[in-house]
Amino acid sequence: MARDRRHFTLSGIGKARPFAAKTGGKTKHPSDVNHREAHAQALLAALDHLPNVADNNLPGIYLAIEGRPHEVMVTKSLNASGLTLLKVEKQPGAPVEATVFATEKGLEKLRKKIEDFGGDLPVNEDGSFKPPKNADLVQSIGAISEAGLRALWRSPEDRFPTEAGKKAWEVWLDKSTAPDFIAAAADYGVAVGTDKLEFPEDLVVIAVATAVELAAAIRNLGGVRALATPTRTADDFDAMPIEEQHEWVDDLVGRTTFAAPANPNYITLPDRCVSRAHPLIQPALAAADRHAAEAAWDVNDFVGHGTQLAGLALFGDLSIALQTTLPVAVGHRLESSKIIPDAGHNPHHLLGAVTRKGIDMAEAAAERQRTFCLATTTEHDTPHDGAPTSWSSEIDQLASGASGLEKRQRLLLVSAGNSDQNAFTGGDYLAVSDHPDNELESPSQAWNAICVGAYTQKVTLPPGEPGACVAPLGDLAPSSRTASWQSYWPIKPDVVYEGGNWFLHGAPPPMKHPALAPLTTDHQYPQRAFTSCGETSAATALASRDITTLWSDYPKLWPETVRAIFVSSARWTNRMLAHVPAQPSKTDLGILFRRYGYGVPDMERARRSASNALTLIVEDTIKPYKKSARKHSEHIHNELKLFELPWPGQGIAPPWYCSGNNAHQPQHVHVAQPVRTGPRIEISLCLA
Repeated sequence: MARDRRHFTLSGIGKARPFAAKTGGKTKHPSDVNHREAHAQALLAALDHLPNVADNNLPGIYLAIEGRPHEVMVTKSLNASGLTLLKVEKQPGAPVEATVFATEKGLEKLRKKIEDFGGDLPVNEDGSFKPPKNADLVQSIGAISEAGLRALWRSPEDRFPTEAGKKAWEVWLDKSTAPDFIAAAADYGVAVGTDKLEFPEDLVVIAVATAVELAAAIRNLGGVRALATPTRTADDFDAMPIEEQHEWVDDLVGRTTFAAPANPNYITLPDRCVSRAHPLIQPALAAADRHAAEAAWDVNDFVGHGTQLAGLALFGDLSIALQTTLPVAVGHRLESSKIIPDAGHNPHHLLGAVTRKGIDMAEAAAERQRTFCLATTTEHDTPHDGAPTSWSSEIDQLASGASGLEKRQRLLLVSAGNSDQNAFTGGDYLAVSDHPDNELESPSQAWNAICVGAYTQKVTLPPGEPGACVAPLGDLAPSSRTASWQSYWPIKPDVVYEGGNWFLHGAPPPMKHPALAPLTTDHQYPQRAFTSCGETSAATALASRDITTLWSDYPKLWPETVRAIFVSSARWTNRMLAHVPAQPSKTDLGILFRRYGYGVPDMERARRSASNALTLIVEDTIKPYKKSARKHSEHIHNELKLFELPWPGQGIAPPWYCSGNNAHQPQHVHVAQPVRTGPRIEISLCLA
């Protein structure tokens, strides 16, 4: 059935109701220790061996708390009453380890809880004994000691500095006490840089010190929430050569109509800027729409990556546009903002700040509806296993509207990052793609951005060219990284787009070939008209083009609504589905999600409904949490929302409809999380 009907957009139908938690289920608890009093005494003795906070004039003490072997650790009480839970680490086969900062008051309360656990058992009215007090907390703990720098380390363990001498450290500070740490750090030999990256609860700085100096500063000043390694961004890949004639450009320019609307949508490229010399780009990119994060930076593209993205963002794969004789309409325009310097590199701790500056510069120039296409990542935060990094956290803030000069929600797409060709040594390439070492690069794990991975339909080498393509038709592009996590963190990538293929001829590693990548514009025009651009950079630019076209169709929708419609339209290809059984389990589907996200977006499905496939779009706001009335308690659930959908009186019933006395009556639908319904109707619900 043709999809030629606009979606229905509904408003004002949500009704707030108090939240009622789902009942049932079991709470996990640690098992009982064999000797309760002895266990308590051992932990109290461990506390006695810690430095005396008052005598040493310390703000508190960092605790390394080790769980009992093969037992669950209940950490709720480690983040209350003067205790701040900073880190929980779970390694297969090893006890859980927690890092906690304890004030003097927190230590006193922890001691009291352990003493109460080991004391006399409380008695019921009938004379029977109650369970010991604080059992979950105390029986979760196997050992307590003073934490060192490694307990605060959030980067890969093998990158912890071990050599002597001063080193650069990324220091995450509690924002409320950061000024005190920065002011006094020099007294301990720690030099703190002036550049800062700010988050709601943290302030990130770079400090130069030896491990001994930094440890002394942290112990005596407190306020440090985490440590990491500062590194550089990943280099952009080299453009791949391809020979074309200038007549092709003239022909395509003659057939192309550029954005005519008074207020077109824009694709903004925070990258290395874009060259306006190319005739296919100049009509869509005004000279005043090229910006830079730093005023001293040139707004020309001297590398080529930004210009390659620009061609794909405007035309898609140029090999398609060049081979048709039909008119081409480009309904959006471009902006560029340089966030990568032409010489040197951005300090690692400033990646988020520079990205924010680049976006601020573009937004300060004009009020526009923008799609941001970020196709640069860093491999040096790997492994992160899905956890936030400073850069991904800033991306989340920008997308949600919490950061930037303009406090507005933004539509942000981020590339998944590219695999190392040298890692492919033969055999099944997906074994390498799925390996934890090939996890998505930061900042693509950001919750609020669309992470774009790559698949491929390019499986044909030129006639007579020896070799065989690595990826089969419709499967994961070998360049695309995958998620290393299975739970807790969100599904990433969100979608996949064409990212080209590699081929193998002779011994590994596989090689790139211009015929196996999308064709795009070259920044060296007129010396070169075209070049190829593949991997997840190309995929992200292509995705930006499609989602901007969708938003142009529905310009009044929220950015997060456009994101929801776009991602929910995605489907796995037949080749992707061939990796799981016909009746897949949840574990089977997890493999697909980690590789391909939700699949390849179907723009026909995203943009239009059909006569037998209606999409309802609801935009509303919700406050899911509220402060607890109990002091020091965690936030509690606040509300849910019910939506009365406008079902017609006759001729259609919702897919979950059952015959009975309520036939054809309005239905209440409780949507707790994004879901896909049956073939008769789809509901796109966006709650902010």
